[in-house]
Amino acid sequence: MAAVARRQQDPDRTLAQSFACAPMPLQGCLVAIAELACWRPWLDDAWALLDTPERARVSQRRFPADREALALTYALHRMFVAHALGIAADAVVLSRDAQGRPCLEGDDLHGLPMYTSLSHADGVAAFALCARGPVGVDIEASLRAGELPGIAASVCHPSELQSLAGFPEPSYSRALLALWVRKEALLKAEGIGLAREMNTFRASAGEEVSLAGRTRDDMACSVRLAMLDVGERWTAAVAAPRDAAVGCHWLHPDAGRPGAGRAL
Repeated sequence: MAAVARRQQDPDRTLAQSFACAPMPLQGCLVAIAELACWRPWLDDAWALLDTPERARVSQRRFPADREALALTYALHRMFVAHALGIAADAVVLSRDAQGRPCLEGDDLHGLPMYTSLSHADGVAAFALCARGPVGVDIEASLRAGELPGIAASVCHPSELQSLAGFPEPSYSRALLALWVRKEALLKAEGIGLAREMNTFRASAGEEVSLAGRTRDDMACSVRLAMLDVGERWTAAVAAPRDAAVGCHWLHPDAGRPGAGRAL
């Protein structure tokens, strides 16, 4: 792997020196995707960035590979926020609310409170940051599509089941997975996780949805659901405030340069 080769050539190169991402747009939502294997050469650096609650959550994972993946996810999330806001990684204070949603404490952009979300699955992680209101992101391996037809009634609103009924395979399974990640993203933006059953609401791509909760500054918020262009191996979606332009890019340890961004 290229990242391993570069680390071997320059063993003193730190995670901070190998990381960069786009700056945070005041009027937008920034999303970044990272393939965790690319960042494994900096696992020791990642561990050093974790706070005590994060280390505790990592230690609860049974298998070493899962602990490594979660440690990298947490560290890259912290680096993502730090670079997007132009602050030091150790200045980022991340906590969790009662539902387990990540929250930024004390960080703002020109006086606007920041909202963040993360998702990780099958060796990949996704991060979102927004100053316009709550945000949610979800990513899954596209191979998971084959698991969903058996639980379609639990995923789909009755009208969605009817709409998908005529889809042949594999289009049917892929549509179910796209629906799943949109609904996960929406639930994360609402901050209620799976407390709300997926089959009780619709989540069409491009749809605007009013969130059940309110923002930290006590303002009502609507989000727009959008699929993210992340290639064929993964399926991802974001729920971001309707007036926030979404930019998405890959995080690569390529001489500290982020991948090309893509606006939605």
